Amino acid sequence: MRLADWPRMPFLSEELCGWISEHLATLGVEEIAIYAVEFGPDDDGRRVLVATEVGLLDYRYGPRASTARFAIEGRMLPWQAVRGVDLRVVTFRLWALEHRTRWALQVRRPAFKAATEDPQLGHALADFAKVAVIMAEPAGWPQPEDGQVRVDSSSKPAQAAVPPIRPAGPSPAVSAPVGPGVTRAASRPQS
Repeated sequence: MRLADWPRMPFLSEELCGWISEHLATLGVEEIAIYAVEFGPDDDGRRVLVATEVGLLDYRYGPRASTARFAIEGRMLPWQAVRGVDLRVVTFRLWALEHRTRWALQVRRPAFKAATEDPQLGHALADFAKVAVIMAEPAGWPQPEDGQVRVDSSSKPAQAAVPPIRPAGPSPAVSAPVGPGVTRAASRPQS
């Protein structure tokens, strides 16, 4: 969903939309998808994530010192820094021919959570998540914050035995037979 198509609620003021549009024009990029949630102690602010082709803009818009003074703060994250995009969807039956779908998105970095049952906002959340999943790095399952790769041994494929690679040229040690099936390393004369 684009900024101009954003649904009525949560309300995005003309001022906020204008400032974001101005930032995008200055950067020379267009939004691919956006998503906004209410933000702040009285839900009078907004958090708006804007997906662009070069990175993710993370905005916080709300009152400063008084409700008469609103400001916007934004940060651009390159897509390589975005981690842990997790979209979940559940559809359940209400009555015989009526159902409802709940969309939930969580991004580990930058920390963001949103969920909705509103069909229009569900469409916006799905559009935004689709872009984030495609653009965010690394592809596949999110890695732990400590950077260590963990492998589930139950799903680890069996590896064929690979003989060790031996360096070319004379070997520094030669094995000498000691008895049946037993060898010991013998020293090579040094020249």
